[in-house]
Amino acid sequence: MKQDLTVGQKVVHPRYGAGIVIEKQVDYYVIHIPCSALKLQLPVSAAQVLDLRRISSKGTMNQALGILSAEPAELPRDYRERRASLEAVLSKGEIRPLAHLVRDLFALQARKSLSSAEANLLSSAKRRLAGELALASDIDLAVALQHVEAALRGNPQASPALA
Repeated sequence: MKQDLTVGQKVVHPRYGAGIVIEKQVDYYVIHIPCSALKLQLPVSAAQVLDLRRISSKGTMNQALGILSAEPAELPRDYRERRASLEAVLSKGEIRPLAHLVRDLFALQARKSLSSAEANLLSSAKRRLAGELALASDIDLAVALQHVEAALRGNPQASPALA
């Protein structure tokens, strides 16, 4: 996103997730990241070079929810390779790969116990996905988490469809 941010604009920071610009100062923006209760102070110069992106549309978010209930893919068997791959996806902040990560880790968790690092990755990824869903759909974060959980259980209709 190579433009000035405005107060009220919804953006996704690749490392921290979806947020709302709540303040603009001369040298920095203040972005509230609801999924982690974080207020990020981002220098204006950094905003121009970071891969900030606009919040996903409701249609894209519905596609992401669909990914959650689809058949999972196999993750690498090697723990280090798997963790590096998952962390790379999480750090980019792209919604569809994030949905794949959540689905695949959730499926792995159903088959075997996750390491504490993988469990933390899953939790963080679900919060990030729900955070963007909440902002894209103007719903509460807790409701967005319910949508994510319902889709993971293969029942996206358990929560009302996003309009």
